[in-house]
Amino acid sequence: MFEEDFAARCLPFDSVAAEHFARLVAERRRIGRPITTQDAQIAAIALANDMPLATRNTDGFKAIPGLALVDPWNDA
Repeated sequence: MFEEDFAARCLPFDSVAAEHFARLVAERRRIGRPITTQDAQIAAIALANDMPLATRNTDGFKAIPGLALVDPWNDA
């Protein structure tokens, strides 16, 4: 059922995303602003696929270069 409902809607954490993940985690540690593994994986998948990230948690992702954010819960 899950595979039928979400076929082609879930993006993989592939080798390209893993490269983005490693750079992102290292950079955030370097500047003293660590990021959770989950948030880093989500951001890396969006970056790897050149897609905006839809989230209510925009503060957690604001300082990520190249990552476009969309807050579908806020019209502003």
